[in-house]
Amino acid sequence: MLKPGTRIELHGRPAVPSFGFPGVAPERATIVKPRKVNLPMRPGYHLVQFADGGKLCVHESGFRVVDNRP
Repeated sequence: MLKPGTRIELHGRPAVPSFGFPGVAPERATIVKPRKVNLPMRPGYHLVQFADGGKLCVHESGFRVVDNRP
């Protein structure tokens, strides 16, 4: 279980021009404490917050830990 405040980087996705899908650059975010509205969380999922304030529920396989210091 990762603690709130852990900084992560979401995996990017390469572009697929033949289907018209643009690439997605890796983006940094921070794990935050889930609120009542987000509970119960499924195993392996974490609520993350981006620099612009947006939040998203992401599975552990979709990111890597950048900094786990308190």
